[in-house]
Amino acid sequence: MTEQFAHANGISICYETIGAPSNRPLLLIFGMYGQLIWWDDALCHQLAAEGFYVVRFDNRDSGRSQHLPSPPHLLRTALRLTRPAYTLADMAEDALGLLDHLRLPAAHIVGASMGGMIAQVLALRHPSRALSLTSMMSTPGRLRISRCTKPSLLPYLLRRYPSDLDGYISTSTAMLRKLSSPGRPFDERGTQTLLRRSHARSVDPDGTHRQMAAVLSAADRTQALRNLDLPAQVLHGTRDPLLPLACARATARAIPGAQLRTIPGMGHHFPPEGWPHLIEGLHAVAQ
Repeated sequence: MTEQFAHANGISICYETIGAPSNRPLLLIFGMYGQLIWWDDALCHQLAAEGFYVVRFDNRDSGRSQHLPSPPHLLRTALRLTRPAYTLADMAEDALGLLDHLRLPAAHIVGASMGGMIAQVLALRHPSRALSLTSMMSTPGRLRISRCTKPSLLPYLLRRYPSDLDGYISTSTAMLRKLSSPGRPFDERGTQTLLRRSHARSVDPDGTHRQMAAVLSAADRTQALRNLDLPAQVLHGTRDPLLPLACARATARAIPGAQLRTIPGMGHHFPPEGWPHLIEGLHAVAQ
């Protein structure tokens, strides 16, 4: 795997491909705060072995993709006093531009958390480019964060994370522990290894807040999702503290024919025990 760069939607996007280009194209979109490497290397190789041409990339303002200079104005955006630096639609157009760069007429789209929101927007705006949709631990936007999220998580979501290595690792580990599966061992060593890799690539506290501003300003997609006509699955943990299972049920109800797959005990993360659920579902929708 070699990181490459594409000029897409007017910005620079860092991406990687795994597997044979002749395989079924699979675009992976991660969520807020994460990077392309948060799609586990072993999972990506397993997906390639299952017959997919895997494309993973850094969203704008994360990893090695382009970071914007504008202040995030998170509170003012949340209060509708100012417009966000960009929207989920802009981020969906980034993903579309990457497909264009790779000369992929269409792909199976998988998005996690904020990435699931971006995947929904991409399928809505450009239905001919989405062969199937997998929305993971995400929401159609009807259930707002203030009503869904455990209050104890809000300080972790709204704080400005430090950018120095030690501060980044300690605060990020604390947040990811809060989001992990209750009652299951937390992989602290693996988490800190991932965070060290992430820090070496790039971290941007303001960028994370700009992404959050895009989420908070997004419109409800519930009615629009009713017009989708494509194979779809909704994947969600039953113990998600950030976006509870009601968000998944709302998404599955909105998309005609969508399959709801729940992972018992899983929180707002995607550990190896969840991988078979994704792969089984992809084989069902990615014909």
